[in-house]
Amino acid sequence: MRQEILASQEGFEKFARKSKRELFLDRMELVVPWGELLALVEPHDPQAGSGQPPVSLSILLRTYFVQQWFNLSPPGAEEALYESSVLRRFAGVDLNAAPAPDEMAIRQFRQLLEEHNLVGEILARVNGCLDERGIHITIGANGDATINDALSLTEYTVGKRDSQIQQSGAKAHTLDTGALSVAVISPDEQRRRAALRALGVCQTGRIQEFVTYPSDLNDVPRMLGQDFDVVLVDLDSNPKQALDLVETISVNGLGTPMVYSEQADSDLLLRSMHAGAREFLALPFDTGIMAEALVRASALRKTVRPPKKEAGKLLVFLSAKGGSGVTTLACNYAVSLAEESGQKTLLIDLNLPLGDAAINLGITARYSIVDALQNSSRLDSSFLSTMLVRHSSGLSVLAAPSELATAQFSEDAINKLLEVARQEFDYVVVDAGSRLDLQQTHLFDEAATMYLVTQIGVPELRNSNRLISRLSTTGGPKLSIVINRYDPRNREISDENVTKALTRPAEWKIPNNYAAVRRMQNTATSLMEDDSEISRAIRQMTRAVCGPPAIPEKKKGFSFFR
Repeated sequence: MRQEILASQEGFEKFARKSKRELFLDRMELVVPWGELLALVEPHDPQAGSGQPPVSLSILLRTYFVQQWFNLSPPGAEEALYESSVLRRFAGVDLNAAPAPDEMAIRQFRQLLEEHNLVGEILARVNGCLDERGIHITIGANGDATINDALSLTEYTVGKRDSQIQQSGAKAHTLDTGALSVAVISPDEQRRRAALRALGVCQTGRIQEFVTYPSDLNDVPRMLGQDFDVVLVDLDSNPKQALDLVETISVNGLGTPMVYSEQADSDLLLRSMHAGAREFLALPFDTGIMAEALVRASALRKTVRPPKKEAGKLLVFLSAKGGSGVTTLACNYAVSLAEESGQKTLLIDLNLPLGDAAINLGITARYSIVDALQNSSRLDSSFLSTMLVRHSSGLSVLAAPSELATAQFSEDAINKLLEVARQEFDYVVVDAGSRLDLQQTHLFDEAATMYLVTQIGVPELRNSNRLISRLSTTGGPKLSIVINRYDPRNREISDENVTKALTRPAEWKIPNNYAAVRRMQNTATSLMEDDSEISRAIRQMTRAVCGPPAIPEKKKGFSFFR
């Protein structure tokens, strides 16, 4: 909906350009974790009692930040929303559909935040995201916000700029960039030479040119190694390939990625930001602007950066046969993992077209995995955060849609989602249902741990046998067999025959307790809230992943084992 509003309000002026305020708001759109903030506020949303349609919480939340950034009183904020199309687009206000929030609504929203002690929590989360990116915002004497960061793609400063940076052309390139090592990647000789000439004027470090984009992104770390402080990439030869290259450079920490183009295109600029570019330089090069960019890169190089975060663990639940209880296990495993590890944990419901994770956990999701996959080209950690809903255990959930999902999604879209999720979360749990059609995705890579969920029955064991044969190959996932609804008193198929059918012992046995599972499904209460044989077995599974030793097992007629 918000995208439609933005599209409907876009101007068509031939020589229009984005103002500094608009560029600032574009940056905040990407950086601020809007989904997390809405999840904080939504439980406290009062019922509308004024006789008028309630104002969207998203609009009020964004208006609140507009007030902070541009030093606006409630009446000033209301007036600004009517005066400025830029602020309306950012807040999501469509005057063709509804009026902007009035002064009273803006005041009441602020009172709501204060009444429930949300102001500090909201600002702490936003400041945490800004700090992670090295961003500092100050409010100038004229009431406008300023981004101060060595990493910014566009620098939004409304007040006086540093006198050194105001120098033009020949003087600007004397700024102290340090002796940076720079790689220039461009298949076009003319544009490559232009970049080399501009760099030669600006700095004294080593410069190396690459005359083609790498044909395989897996070769990029080997090609660049850790040899370059800056990697300057030509966008115009092939924008898609260039942006994929920039993302690879950014994700692998192979230098500060910068891009350059002859196109003054705001969409291309935003796509570059999403990919991880730190600077967007326009052709023909201005050596003063080039020098400023290198100064920021030099400052970044001198900053002590934390070690690169390892990708989160990927834990996939796959059902040998429909009805094996894979969703129940995946949901409760994810809740237990979030609680036991105390680390960031995400559950992705990929059991399309009818995923039930949200229902099992008693949560209502505004967005779904379909929204994420349909927008895979925009997908990054900030965008993903807007799609998530938080469970009371601390678990984040990317739910399946409430309606029947009939759309088909590419393997590339699914892989992009998993890559972004693993960059942001320590543990990514996926309910894959019986989705054997996903075997070419990262779900089946050797980096994944796959829990094959089955039951003791002839059809289930037969399917499991075939799947184990297929999955037990070099380069495949680490396989762990889970027998669900295990009852040691059931002697129709002996444990010996089960092991023979599976060709290996099962790592985990989850006891049968139909009443408890049915109660969980009907009340949306996690099994982990009770101390039971099922919860203890699931907790043992999660503790085997996140570290603490498994809890002592109570003496029963059978045991759970690892």
